[in-house]
Amino acid sequence: MSGIARIQKRIDESRKPTTSGNAPGRELWFRDGDQVFISSIATGAEDDKFLDELYLYTLRIGNRFTNVLKDDRVDTSAIPDENRPSHKFAIWVYAHNVIHTEKRNDDWVEVEGPAGKKMYREDINDFRIISLSFGRSDYIWNQLVDVYSDWGALNKGVIRIKRTGQGMYDTSYSITATPKGDKVPEEKIAEIDGLPLIKEYFFERYGTFNVPEGGLTNDESKDDELF
Repeated sequence: MSGIARIQKRIDESRKPTTSGNAPGRELWFRDGDQVFISSIATGAEDDKFLDELYLYTLRIGNRFTNVLKDDRVDTSAIPDENRPSHKFAIWVYAHNVIHTEKRNDDWVEVEGPAGKKMYREDINDFRIISLSFGRSDYIWNQLVDVYSDWGALNKGVIRIKRTGQGMYDTSYSITATPKGDKVPEEKIAEIDGLPLIKEYFFERYGTFNVPEGGLTNDESKDDELF
């Protein structure tokens, strides 16, 4: 038997973008109101291998979404011309925790938010990739640049990333420096050198596209912004 929470979790999982590869997912997904507190692995320097830009197609096939990387190694000839890839930046981080506005997992810890509002902390304590669009007039990217400019490097402290909104047109993100002192644990630092390059990760995860039987139609290819 399954309760409401378990069924809802399966529904939520089914709505996440899928991958045609077998690589385990390391991306961190956001919902409306989520706040994630991270320590950047990337420094922001010119030789930084933990921060990169990329283009991703997002396709709706039936009732599922899938991502396809725009890359010279990936055959995207079957994707309709009107479906344009989203320009994104992606960064490796050490995710400390995510603060949610709704409890969707029994393991999340209830905490008190502003004005006594109940919120729920999901402890992650592991390496994750965060990928975000640059935003209108690059406003999301510019917030990350502001943190870099203030600190001189992205890995000097804890950064908060917050999502507000649910749909394609009303979702916004804020990226801000915080005074928190959390650091990457010493026992995890040795794992950093083993993290894959951003584009290699996305190629492994989204570098294969299998055209559905009957091909794609305009109704199945939407320029939706999922993240």
